[in-house]
Amino acid sequence: MHSRRLYACLVAAVLAVASVAALIASDSLNIRLRDDCDPATFNAAVRPGTCVGEGDTTFDDFLAEFQETGRVEKWRFNNDHAGVDRGTVIGLTNRGGETHTFTKVAEFGGGIIPVLNTRLAPSELPFAPECGTPGVGGAPGQLAPPTDANLIVPAGGSGETGHLTKRGTVRFQCCIHPWMRAEVTVK
Repeated sequence: MHSRRLYACLVAAVLAVASVAALIASDSLNIRLRDDCDPATFNAAVRPGTCVGEGDTTFDDFLAEFQETGRVEKWRFNNDHAGVDRGTVIGLTNRGGETHTFTKVAEFGGGIIPVLNTRLAPSELPFAPECGTPGVGGAPGQLAPPTDANLIVPAGGSGETGHLTKRGTVRFQCCIHPWMRAEVTVK
């Protein structure tokens, strides 16, 4: 009798933990911030510490791909499109070697690095004001202070947004690499 009661309690505890785990999993979305920067060439071209990863894309290859396509494919958000329920929190993990932002914007736009805005389509795409202060000439602008709607995630770092509470499409972009974008539809 005692062993049956113990077994029933154990089964109930396992089911409760599984239910809580499923509930937690359904209330979060995980997005990975990715890049493939080569530390030697990025740090030499931009400044030491720009890239702390182990990527293979040289700075020259990065610029060449950007000039050709207006984006660099290995710099991206995974997932870049998702549907979630209201109340969801977005968890972020930076799997790249550079710092990225995950900034909630009303409309996609340019970021704080002027040269990385030149090939965005359409070319007259305005600066995304949620990013902070735009750069002028060749000088970078200033990022907006970190909030749960403007996360600054260093290489190897992680973070999470606040709960998404309003129905509709929510847009996020990196204010450094503005082609890194995600759209999340809140149901």
